[in-house]
Amino acid sequence: MSEIRAYNKADYILAGKSLKAQGIKGEIKILPFSDDPADLLGVTQFELRQWNTTRCFKAEKLRCHGKYLAAKFVGIDDRNNAETLTGFEVWVPVEDLPELAPDEFYWHEMEGLQVITTKGRTLGRVISLLATGAHDILVIKGGGDEYLVPATNDIIVRIEEQDGVMIIDPPPGLLEINAPDAL
Repeated sequence: MSEIRAYNKADYILAGKSLKAQGIKGEIKILPFSDDPADLLGVTQFELRQWNTTRCFKAEKLRCHGKYLAAKFVGIDDRNNAETLTGFEVWVPVEDLPELAPDEFYWHEMEGLQVITTKGRTLGRVISLLATGAHDILVIKGGGDEYLVPATNDIIVRIEEQDGVMIIDPPPGLLEINAPDAL
């Protein structure tokens, strides 16, 4: 293993999945969970996790390969070694992620936010997000109900980071479709 910095596990976020070996020189093809694989070009440390196994690597070379990231790790020098890294979750240090514009947020920053409609109704907290082809979906749980709400600019009015609150303006009928017994 290459030398890595010590991180608290909470300082890492799930950023993708390793798919297969790329070429013959030890690169691994990674499917990033962001829209742009270039988001991971500044990452220096990687944790690959699968079941009870965690393998830590220092990035030697990273490059975009279409919608994928081709990663070369220190100590992985041939296709056979790269193939042993397929099927792992790819975790990266939060501090290595690029800075976002003021109105942008990473998924991990939305998880745990309390969600309130513009009419003052508290729905619950964001427990996770789902990636779909069209747009991401907020999974909100509260009061025994679960709501699936598109994470779009026309629905998310604002995020008040200091208060841990997300204000949304869902279209008519959306909440009733999600949790018909809640109203």
